[in-house]
Amino acid sequence: MVDSPAYKTFLKPSPLVAIAWSLFQAYAIAVGFLHPLILYPIHVTFAVALVFLNSPASKEGKTHKLFDYLLVLFTFTIGVYLILNFQRFSTRIPFVHSPTMMDIIFGVSLVVLLLEACRRTVGLCLTLIAILFIFYGFAGKYMPGLLAHRGLSIERFVDLQVLSPNGIFGLPIGVSAGLVFYFILFGAFMERSGGGELFNDLAYSATGRVRGGAAKASVVSSALYGTISGSAVANVVITGQFTIPLMKRSGLNPAFAGAVEAVASTGGQIMPPIMGAAAFILAQIVGISYWEVAIAAVIPACLYYVALFFTIDFESIKGGLKGLSRSELPDVRAGLKLRIHLLLPLAILIYYIITATVTPVTAVFRAILATIIISFLRKATRIGPQRLLSALEKGAKDAVTVAIPCAVAGIVIGIVINSGLGLKFTDLMIYLSGGVLIVTLILVMLGVIILGMGMPTSAAYLIGAILLAPALINLGVQPIAAHMFIFYFAVISMITPPVALASFAAASISGSDLWNTGLLAFRIALPGFLIPYIFVFHNGLLFKGSWVEILWVSATTIVGVIGFAGGTTGYFVKKTSIAERFFLLIGALLLIVPEKMTDIIGLAILVGVFVLQICRKSADRPGSFIEGK
Repeated sequence: MVDSPAYKTFLKPSPLVAIAWSLFQAYAIAVGFLHPLILYPIHVTFAVALVFLNSPASKEGKTHKLFDYLLVLFTFTIGVYLILNFQRFSTRIPFVHSPTMMDIIFGVSLVVLLLEACRRTVGLCLTLIAILFIFYGFAGKYMPGLLAHRGLSIERFVDLQVLSPNGIFGLPIGVSAGLVFYFILFGAFMERSGGGELFNDLAYSATGRVRGGAAKASVVSSALYGTISGSAVANVVITGQFTIPLMKRSGLNPAFAGAVEAVASTGGQIMPPIMGAAAFILAQIVGISYWEVAIAAVIPACLYYVALFFTIDFESIKGGLKGLSRSELPDVRAGLKLRIHLLLPLAILIYYIITATVTPVTAVFRAILATIIISFLRKATRIGPQRLLSALEKGAKDAVTVAIPCAVAGIVIGIVINSGLGLKFTDLMIYLSGGVLIVTLILVMLGVIILGMGMPTSAAYLIGAILLAPALINLGVQPIAAHMFIFYFAVISMITPPVALASFAAASISGSDLWNTGLLAFRIALPGFLIPYIFVFHNGLLFKGSWVEILWVSATTIVGVIGFAGGTTGYFVKKTSIAERFFLLIGALLLIVPEKMTDIIGLAILVGVFVLQICRKSADRPGSFIEGK
């Protein structure tokens, strides 16, 4: 069986390393506990090795296999050295016991290899940020004013970054190795068993025939798939293959179809019960359970998709779009019959997370086992040996996009902690904003979006959490709200020009212009930009406070985002005038301000525009919501 052509693909270096990594992570759960100084170095070693096996050294795809294989061999050599010296590293006192010459050689080599792996996978942005912070770490005593610090020697640098828990093998890589990897692996098993097709079937059965049905189905399927993906780009690539062609056939132009898919897929990272990797890191930094993070994200995630849904609906009315006909819809009933049982593993995972009877990593591991077992209920979903190996390979390769940024972010965090830059940066932010919260929020939003240009959400959130969150907390923002604000905009950065990775991925599928698709995605997502500001001022959106407060702020925010969607699209009850668009936007913005009076004024303005449009509406029969009625 192993000699058959189907299995020979798994005998190549890249699949073998990927499968070995997944099996090692499974072993780590099976034994119950591995010391961090064993688990984390092995995790990083596998991630860096996979990059050199899979990612070319240049954008043109040029690579030298022999050189890359030598890099892989050297990477594993470093990993073996770290494991063999585990006992010494675990008992030494950082910054007291000096590192040996071999420690320095292998430590510096690991940092260099990690930066090269980051350049190949994540891009120059995060790589240059890490190099800038390394330079700052060494040049501290030459820095002016607030930026000055004692500086690092090469020995202290290696001690900090490789031999202590405050650098590469710190909190970020701990979350990647001890938790996020398993959720990514669960997503790989769900996908290989047909979970992606199931979510598409559910979406089209719910929205396929309504006005703008293909676009709304994209919203639903992307939200559902986002619960097992956690990556905006991966979500686009997988669900977009189905949704974008259908949107184009229903009458949407390619750029708008790509933009809708990009915005919908990006929201999957904030959609509970399984959010993006950064959400797990957020829970660790704030010191709360992942379930508390998921609960806090429920209302903002729903509001994000409400805003997107109404934006699409208004655009569909403006464009005269109808729902898909029965002939255009995929065979939803047959697809559901084949795959509906795949919801059971997801239900099992949600049950364990809600009840907290086991740890999240145990919960997801049981969900993976349940996926394998339940897949055998139908031949079409069965995870046989080939699919099993494929899922193990895919899970590891997908995990690289989290592990590498987390390890590199550890370098940045180590420098920030050692130099005291975090406290200085907080003082600088408050100084620039004059201590005014709304100005600080805008500066933090811009900072996180800039950080998110060209780097994964987890890395953008991590750096933002270290540098920017303390400024918000010092101004009285609750820690969960401050970190959720940064997390939300780290997610949104995936569709914010000029570097909008999710939009670019969608444009490549739809065949549209990258810039046009990115700008359209940004415009479609604009109503969602209000939501983080509202939950900072009204913690009720994060399920904090009394039920009356939660219901009030949720209701006013729903009205606000719908009004903002009307203002950005130019349609509410009917096409709006310039004055009506202006008042829709003003009314929506007033609902952000944390005062009952501004809420009432904002609601009054939106209701006034609604009544005015009703009065102005022509006597023509309104378009139907369901095609054909």
